[in-house]
Amino acid sequence: MGLEKKFEKYIKNVCKRIKNKDVHTDIKLELMDHLYTLKEEAMNAGMSEEEAVDQAIEQIGDAAILGAQLHETHKTQMDLKMILLVLAACSFGLLVMYFLQFHSEFTNLQDMNIFYKSLAFFLVGLVLMFALFSFDYRRLLKYSWHLYIGTLGMVLLTMVFGIRVNGILFLRLSDISINLTEIVPFLVTVSLAGIFHSWNWENDFKAWLGVGIMALPVILISAIGFLPATIICFVMCLTMMCVSSARLRQIIPLAAAGGLYLVVELFSLFQGDSRLYFYTVHEFSSNGLQIIPSAMSEVHTDWMFTYIIYSFGWLAGVVALMLFVIFIYRVFHTAKGVKLTYGKMVMTCLAAVFATKFTLSIFTNFGLLPFPGLAMPFMSYGGSHILLELMAVGLILSIYRRRQMGDIFPQEAGSIS
Repeated sequence: MGLEKKFEKYIKNVCKRIKNKDVHTDIKLELMDHLYTLKEEAMNAGMSEEEAVDQAIEQIGDAAILGAQLHETHKTQMDLKMILLVLAACSFGLLVMYFLQFHSEFTNLQDMNIFYKSLAFFLVGLVLMFALFSFDYRRLLKYSWHLYIGTLGMVLLTMVFGIRVNGILFLRLSDISINLTEIVPFLVTVSLAGIFHSWNWENDFKAWLGVGIMALPVILISAIGFLPATIICFVMCLTMMCVSSARLRQIIPLAAAGGLYLVVELFSLFQGDSRLYFYTVHEFSSNGLQIIPSAMSEVHTDWMFTYIIYSFGWLAGVVALMLFVIFIYRVFHTAKGVKLTYGKMVMTCLAAVFATKFTLSIFTNFGLLPFPGLAMPFMSYGGSHILLELMAVGLILSIYRRRQMGDIFPQEAGSIS
């Protein structure tokens, strides 16, 4: 056996005993570095190369014992607190769906079987969440530009060939309708994190190019005509710029332009008959559920938070609110401890997406914003948003699992695998 092969065989024997394959690459590189260092020290002391190799392996220790120790050190970690928060929020939503279907006067919702459909969505979403937890998120990094261009392409296709349903533009593919306003913020988050995780904001040309890359998806999504999705993308992009160490003179123009646009759009909405779209907490808490008949069918989607307070009381509303606040805080806090910049940016900006979406939903339910068609995360009825949100949580859990790991080194890993 060649002398180099002895090192490779030893490292393979160690890695066989480590079930967490995510750490194999780092361990292989670290062990190989230690072995070569010990080998060189032995040869400098006058040993032959073969003797130096054998002594290096002996000094590192028995492969079975070392493998068992490293297995205990690098066991797969799961953020149980985050999972419990998400399960609690989903269960809360299911409870409301059950109440709406079996114990409410909304006969149209009973005919829709919203509880059983919601249960199916949640179960599928949980399967996808744990599948993404097992997936190594770092493998997405090299596809960042592909994902960015593909996302913009889908938005353009929707603008040209999309159909509008209840004011929201859908991309129609055969018998499938895709709501890009739900999907785009999540796709743009993952793609931009990969593009900007090592962006040089000090270079003037790259700095303004970066501003343009950030602004383009916001501009395109605003052209679709669904303001909440525009706000979510806008806040996420500003968060991305801050996390990627952009300078104030790059952040301020984008913030000013986007802020001015949002103010104009909101002013035009409030100038219209916004009473057609929302009502206030004061009305329903004192006089019952005051909502126009045409909006009754949307109580399980747009008005979930209002209905929780109306049916279960203010304490239930506070509990639902705290579940989201703690969840979002947990994501932001965990992101600080992520070693890889790409993972830190993905997690932080997904937290910004969830926080913005939740805030807009609450403001709408309290009558402070006139946004129809805005689902409450994890709780409102709907297949696409539930699946996307649980998949986003799965990605967050994947980052948490690998938060102490660096980048993937496929070439080095392949040489000894």
